[in-house]
Amino acid sequence: MPKISKKSTVVRADEFRIPQRIAAEDFDNLCKTSQIPSPHRQVVKEGLDKIVEGFSDWMRNDHRQVDRKHDRECLKEALSHIEKATARIHSLGPSGRRALKITSRSLAPMLAALWINDKFPDDDYAPQRSTPPSGHGGREPMRRSLRDATYFIEEDSLEARQQFVRNRAVQTAGAMLRTIGEGLSDSLREIDHQRGARGGRKPLTYRHYLIVNLAQLWTDIGRTVSTGPNSDFAAFCEMVAESIGWPDHGMSAAIPDALNDWRNRPSKINR
Repeated sequence: MPKISKKSTVVRADEFRIPQRIAAEDFDNLCKTSQIPSPHRQVVKEGLDKIVEGFSDWMRNDHRQVDRKHDRECLKEALSHIEKATARIHSLGPSGRRALKITSRSLAPMLAALWINDKFPDDDYAPQRSTPPSGHGGREPMRRSLRDATYFIEEDSLEARQQFVRNRAVQTAGAMLRTIGEGLSDSLREIDHQRGARGGRKPLTYRHYLIVNLAQLWTDIGRTVSTGPNSDFAAFCEMVAESIGWPDHGMSAAIPDALNDWRNRPSKINR
């Protein structure tokens, strides 16, 4: 059985290593201690092997992922490039500004007429609102109410949007880049407010989902899951954790929240 240090009563997220399959001797002791009868042992063995395999894949994938610091630097760098690109666009001379008009082909279909009017209010080149077809067999009624609602109809405004971009190419490109920059700034603020961004203890997510999975396995063999620290289920969870190389201390305190999550799941899944 893997040896786990119990010097500290506080469990840290970095103590959870990629789990090992439970050794045959440890599995026998687990079954004896938990009073798992022979007819159920194969189900438990297959279930535990599947759980270990699932967590191994999950944790290896997590280890391959870049961390929050890396992501923040990427967003910060992207924002810097956007700001520089905006400045460069506005520094174009006559030749560059004429060349930029060609972007109307690619940019105009992306832009909503409402967005253009929002960014460039009262601009004469901005697409105008129109009244939807009346549905009178293609014929317009002889009279329309002055209160008829008007809308920006995208299907009818592409030509107007293209004309706008041709006439306001620099301004349009700049506004689009600034909008992207605003989104990146929001993303930077969001990443700074994510859980754990300001330090402190990381949530013990792996332990939580181990308990969730073990609760399902426990009920699959007809046993009753209970939250008491001295329950058979709590002892089973602690022995499994120690057998796969994870810390077992603090397990009993984590069981109630994990079981509440498990009981409220529409389907029992690994995570």
